[in-house]
Amino acid sequence: MTQPELSVVVPAFQEAKGIERNLDQLESYLASRGEDFEILCVDDGSTDGTAGLLRSRGERVRVLTHGTNLGKGAAVRTGMLAARGRRAVFLDADLSTDLADLEPLLAALAAGAEVAVGSRRVQGARIERRQPLLREWLGRVFSRLARLCVSAEVADFTCGFKAFSERARREIFERARIDGWAFDAEILAIARARGLPVAQVPVHWHHSGGSKVRVPRAALRSALDLGRIALQLRRGAWRP
Repeated sequence: MTQPELSVVVPAFQEAKGIERNLDQLESYLASRGEDFEILCVDDGSTDGTAGLLRSRGERVRVLTHGTNLGKGAAVRTGMLAARGRRAVFLDADLSTDLADLEPLLAALAAGAEVAVGSRRVQGARIERRQPLLREWLGRVFSRLARLCVSAEVADFTCGFKAFSERARREIFERARIDGWAFDAEILAIARARGLPVAQVPVHWHHSGGSKVRVPRAALRSALDLGRIALQLRRGAWRP
């Protein structure tokens, strides 16, 4: 089987309402690039028929499923470990980031980065529709804490738009363990520990609504996970 140039991982939970429309848009965009690709959708224990809709897409979409809801980090990890592409990207099922931003993300890999992260907080980024105030505030607090614990250079840890070289994909996701909201910080902590160059790319982003995250519970869990990440870094857990 020929290795695709690009794998696109889409974690999905309770996305029956919009997943078909968004996958149409994603497939059309990727096909227009003229590069061989695969799409991997990981249904994270949905109960609204999402998995059935994904399976109806045919051969262009590989469908992986979790029997129960484990968390976005687990879904991304499942997809990344199953990916076959020379480069791999994960993005949110609601397409909150402009698909055209894929080009500078991949360009950063071509320029020498092993990991490229979309950012809403670097020069050139634009937010067209903001998140609800509480969620945006919590995201900023998390990123500030993660900068202290993981990497002071990264401005936006939680943007769901990240790309990896084949080497980085394997080195990071074979070691990642966090299932929940803090998985983005773990990804970048492992990259730092492994000496993998990270680039930040400005994105055009809009909040799509319909979040399935239970914010208070997720915030507490993320704080605990962030403490574990910091401890792992201090212990040198992921070093070569």
